[in-house]
Amino acid sequence: MVERFNAEVWVTKGGETVGGTSIMGLMMLSAGPGTSIVVSATGPEAQAAIDAITDLVAGKFNEEGT
Repeated sequence: MVERFNAEVWVTKGGETVGGTSIMGLMMLSAGPGTSIVVSATGPEAQAAIDAITDLVAGKFNEEGT
């Protein structure tokens, strides 16, 4: 999802930071429901990327029945 933005996105949990485009890295964070994460971004479309991620998380990743 973040690939469509002209931005570098990073996700941090418990002091461990991974790139926002790395599915394996994101899975390794093991950030389940209720876990706090920090999302940061740099670049011309950084705010748009952050907003899109915020909407995705707030919508519970568009899962059915949630």
